[in-house]
Amino acid sequence: MAQRIEQVLSEQGRGFFQTAGDSMEPLLHSRKSTVVLTAARGPLKRYDVALYRRPAGEYVLHRVIGVTESGYRTLGDNRLWPETVPAEWVIGVMAGFYPDESGQYISCQSPAYRAYLKTLRLRRARLWFRALPGRVRRKMFGPRG
Repeated sequence: MAQRIEQVLSEQGRGFFQTAGDSMEPLLHSRKSTVVLTAARGPLKRYDVALYRRPAGEYVLHRVIGVTESGYRTLGDNRLWPETVPAEWVIGVMAGFYPDESGQYISCQSPAYRAYLKTLRLRRARLWFRALPGRVRRKMFGPRG
């Protein structure tokens, strides 16, 4: 039986986990990227990538875009709408990742990763403008228009 992520992080302090989903594209690729997570110890800060588990059991890996009194505002790099996450949902934080099967490790402290963070604002603006026609159409004609 596979161990739960919480158990691995609790016992070992860190773990390697394959990603699933496209919410962190283009940084992480579904079923191709592997993230190195460390157990969450203490408060996270803006731009940390947090792993949290929703009450329904779904694991989510999203970036912290804001810190609140009770938790965090998170958003996937490939998403438009943020989510408020209570601090107690957070399980771990990304220390680095392997973007694909090449074996090249990228630390969250590396210059390449820091350069990527500088592109996030522009990337979100591009996503917003790409989604604009669909939002206008739904506003004018309803959800099935």
